[in-house]
Amino acid sequence: MIRKLLIGLGAVLLLIGGVLAASAFAYSRFMTIDAGRGVNEAGYVRLGGIEQWVQIRGEDRDNPVLLILNGGPGYSTISSTPLFREWERQFTVVMWDQRGEGRTFLRAGAEGSGELSVDRMIADGIELTDHLRRRLGKQKIVALGFSWGSILGVGMVSKRPDLFHAYVGTGQITDEQAMMVASYPLVLAKARKAGNQAATNDLEAAGPPPWDPLQKSLAWLIWSNAFDPGEIRWPGGIFRPWARIRLAMEERKEGPGQLFSQQSLAPVLLTASILEHRVFELPVVFIQGSDDLAVVTPLVKEYADSISAPTKRYVELEGQGHAAMFRAPGRFLAGLLEHVRPLALP
Repeated sequence: MIRKLLIGLGAVLLLIGGVLAASAFAYSRFMTIDAGRGVNEAGYVRLGGIEQWVQIRGEDRDNPVLLILNGGPGYSTISSTPLFREWERQFTVVMWDQRGEGRTFLRAGAEGSGELSVDRMIADGIELTDHLRRRLGKQKIVALGFSWGSILGVGMVSKRPDLFHAYVGTGQITDEQAMMVASYPLVLAKARKAGNQAATNDLEAAGPPPWDPLQKSLAWLIWSNAFDPGEIRWPGGIFRPWARIRLAMEERKEGPGQLFSQQSLAPVLLTASILEHRVFELPVVFIQGSDDLAVVTPLVKEYADSISAPTKRYVELEGQGHAAMFRAPGRFLAGLLEHVRPLALP
């Protein structure tokens, strides 16, 4: 009896091993980029006095370069690379673990991360842009700022518009205090309508902003993201099991930096504002989820209407929220192809 059980267990393990091997092979093929025509590299680049992790992927070196400035602070985009596989056919996509996050934090640690401030990280981003221009043989690139990264992005293109074809904002932070005041009742109403008692209790206990101490803002941060519409759909097929394993491995690398960055930069984020930036010297495009509870879409539209730029576009993705670029990457790419890529072509 025991012998039969062991034989059966061995057969199951062999089957699982075979499925994972096939899945890993399929995933590798899905993510492979032809080195002759494209670029696929990742490693540390010295920026602002410390080693920072930079990933560069794209099918064609002649394509425009798109630098993604991730949200958080501290939430590396690298674990989400498979979501943007189609983007890599139209752009050379750059993902950067900012100081205090991801592999950059794993190498530097808390003591080696240096100053964590908006100005310091804007300077890092400009230095990275110069590196990318030299490395990839480009005069200019495109900056895409998401949420926290949209603060850095606006700062970068305002200081050095000569380095960029265009700025793209999504989940665009305008004035965090005003957005929290507008967002809180929307999130609370969402919790009550959904019958989510845990969310309702947390939000009612925190009360409306301003929050003092800042820890009270956690309820709003958690539930505004939890109620974000849509869902992330990972590429399917036989490689999904291995993709899930890779995702878990990447998230383990990113976890320590997320905690460190949130603790270090939350006070900065919760008082951030870009409202002093109203005049831009380069094209500006906003691609915004229509139902963004975190930054409140009407406030983003109000800001977009108020700025001046050589050209500007405001695009809403109906039914999407704060994380539209992750939950609807195909629709988001369509917006980039229509409104952004032509700006970066010769």
